[in-house]
Amino acid sequence: MNTYSVHTPTLDTLTDIYVLDPDREEAERRLSAMQAQVAEGKEAHQQFLILRSERGVEGAASLAAPPQVPVFPRIRQDVAPAGITALARAIREHGGEGRKLLLQDSLAPLDAEAVLAAGWVSDAPVHVMYETDLRTRVYPLVPDAMEGGAHLVRQPEITRLMDTLGHPDWSCKEGWTLVALPDTDGHPVALGAFGPSTRPGWANLNMLGVHPDARGQGYGTRLHAHMLARAAERFTMHGGGTEQGNDGMRRIYEKNGSRQDAVQMYFR
Repeated sequence: MNTYSVHTPTLDTLTDIYVLDPDREEAERRLSAMQAQVAEGKEAHQQFLILRSERGVEGAASLAAPPQVPVFPRIRQDVAPAGITALARAIREHGGEGRKLLLQDSLAPLDAEAVLAAGWVSDAPVHVMYETDLRTRVYPLVPDAMEGGAHLVRQPEITRLMDTLGHPDWSCKEGWTLVALPDTDGHPVALGAFGPSTRPGWANLNMLGVHPDARGQGYGTRLHAHMLARAAERFTMHGGGTEQGNDGMRRIYEKNGSRQDAVQMYFR
């Protein structure tokens, strides 16, 4: 049975931060950059937490980002629940007010019970993340789609549809475009928006929804494809996600060529 403990790295053990990174070349590059930043006083090695046992390094987490940015710990997939709990508890104690924790299946075991045992609270349903290479196919535009910004949001029919879909206070962010698809009578029944991500070259899509009376008729798939086509005019990649149990949205992603990238759990 392993005994787990959590430490902050010293100047001599900075390599522990990246020892679990599978891309060794990238790990070496990041380690060199970290060592240079620490030497120049631009980075504090105390902002990292290292989980250790008799086997060596079991996990690592960075607290360097602002509190509104979730902590993404990297933990060995074969670690015992006690190890996850130990690191999660240390993140909660040292992370500061308002810190959130995110488990991603490619980085850590998705053991919610072990995180809850450390005093965290589940913050959202399990999410499945997708990415789309916008260069690999041509997406069809919807000829009668309506697009716009704040002026479109203020149109009475759009306002009523926003209310029906549960987004009465939604507003169009800077750089984003609202898209509405009409039914055969010309009334808007599906809403979405697209705009820039924080990652250069990446687009975000927000599927606001389809009117309950119009669901099951393909509006969601056509809306998603239309927004991917418009996003492809400015971006090369798209990233998005949905709740694990949202089978309808997951089918839309798959129909439009999106690839499942990760599964995530959120805690506060």
